[in-house]
Amino acid sequence: MSSVLKQNRLTHEEYFALEQAEDQRYEYHAGEVFAMAGGTESHALISMNIGAALVNALRGKPCRVYGADIKLYVRDFDKFCYPDVQVLCEKGIRHGVYVENPVLVVEVLSNSTESYERGLKFEQYRSIESLQYYLLVDQNRKHVDLYEQESGQRWALTSPTDSVVFSDLDIKLELDDIYRQVGFSITDNIPSRDVIGKQTIE
Repeated sequence: MSSVLKQNRLTHEEYFALEQAEDQRYEYHAGEVFAMAGGTESHALISMNIGAALVNALRGKPCRVYGADIKLYVRDFDKFCYPDVQVLCEKGIRHGVYVENPVLVVEVLSNSTESYERGLKFEQYRSIESLQYYLLVDQNRKHVDLYEQESGQRWALTSPTDSVVFSDLDIKLELDDIYRQVGFSITDNIPSRDVIGKQTIE
């Protein structure tokens, strides 16, 4: 994200009007708006691969899969943002230009947003009562981190190496499918922050 676009705090209606007038996506946080940068080819491929796999896996179930063109509203923080992929099921609420209460959120990491998406953004997402899974996907190497809610504010962190399982949704995504057609440079494959076993976050 960039710095704050305007010092005056915007209402929701003013924020929606700004996006429509400028044909530009912004994140909104309690009246402040932040311009969003464009992504890479790898980012786009990974997001599309995950979205397509989820659509196929959820066919016939009462769930909907959304890409990065629909806003998510995080009510407790008065925040609108654009997850790369999100899934709404029975508890999901649709408002036309934004949605609420996903069960799964996916973010594809970039160098400029990784600390934000692992830190403050995850803290904000954890306030969503319906959220069961938060998947972070590295676009520079074949590596994913899955946060799964266990109880209350207790989240388990795993880094699966073959497939990602969302047990409550009866879905398994193969990492080979997530990274289909995505190329890496030699330096991109240097391991970092790998999780051994399972960790918990509260």
